[in-house]
Amino acid sequence: MIVNHVARLAPIAALAVAGLWGPGAMAAPQPLLVPTRDVTLQYQVVPDGHAPVEVDVAVKAGGMRLRITSDTLPTTLLVNRDTEKAAIMLPMLRAYSDIKIGRFDPTNTVLKGANFTQGGQERVAGHECTVWRAASAEGTAEGCITADGVILRGAVANEKRGKQVTLTATRVEFGPVPDADFVVPPDFQRSPFKLGVDGLGK
Repeated sequence: MIVNHVARLAPIAALAVAGLWGPGAMAAPQPLLVPTRDVTLQYQVVPDGHAPVEVDVAVKAGGMRLRITSDTLPTTLLVNRDTEKAAIMLPMLRAYSDIKIGRFDPTNTVLKGANFTQGGQERVAGHECTVWRAASAEGTAEGCITADGVILRGAVANEKRGKQVTLTATRVEFGPVPDADFVVPPDFQRSPFKLGVDGLGK
């Protein structure tokens, strides 16, 4: 099912949006790859040639916290790059589970030892951005990034695993996002069953 496929790729898309091409991952020249201010975006995500799925992502300034929702999925994903964990919340049951996200870090796979080149300018979702490309033995990546570190368009292809994810921003809104939006509510209980992004039993 497309929902299951998107669920598996949601953490990867989230990390791409967070800006894991961060300092230390790239040699100069390099773009700013974490947003300098809070931003909320809607992305069209296309996993491995399947039908596009709309995903809403809120990112705190600095790119360390994300909140990801989609009308296609019953869950909310809270990413914390400080702890390298994400919480999968299932609001209908007031339950959550934690997952480790380090294995999704592109700096350990596609971007490890990559060579980077700067391309031209584009306009995506009403905002100017600069194209950057990366290539390594693991695969390739491309992104169009604003001067203040927001990824408006991106694609990652892992040659060894034969998987590709593309995302394109369709809406961008700058403005404060409450810290509470990135924390599991106190009335949620840790699930005794493992949760997946598409719900129970995964």
